[in-house]
Amino acid sequence: MNRKGKLLLLMALLALSLALQAAPSEAIGYPPCDTYCPTVTPGATCMCPKWTDRPYRIVTCSSWNSVGACWYE
Repeated sequence: MNRKGKLLLLMALLALSLALQAAPSEAIGYPPCDTYCPTVTPGATCMCPKWTDRPYRIVTCSSWNSVGACWYE
């Protein structure tokens, strides 16, 4: 592999690692509660929005906007 190929590979790996650090791994695959929950049943799971006390925590739609789910007591 030539220098340009190695540099391109390293840049791609760096971009991938930065993208994976942007959101915690436990939050991947869960929609944010504030936009998702009005459209589904209360038992559906979602993640607390990043602007709450507990960003990215996985909770149910029935509990997300109450103390103990996305908010501290």
